[in-house]
Amino acid sequence: MKYKVKEEAAQYVIDKKGKPKAVILPVEEYQRILVLISELTDRKESKNLSRSREFKKLVRKGLKEIKEKKAIPWDEVWNEL
Repeated sequence: MKYKVKEEAAQYVIDKKGKPKAVILPVEEYQRILVLISELTDRKESKNLSRSREFKKLVRKGLKEIKEKKAIPWDEVWNEL
């Protein structure tokens, strides 16, 4: 996922020596950045979860229950609605 802030939209705050110290962005740009950060965080958490022992244990349990007809797969649930 690539995102680039429009340079003309950003304003820079510089110190007495001319070094950039802060950036001012339009609210829309800032909100888009927050959404991207949230999406990246969600992906990272999902990736970490899918690697956990507990998650794998739950998946195996669910598959076993489906096989034993104690539960039905989600696609069948949605098709019944």
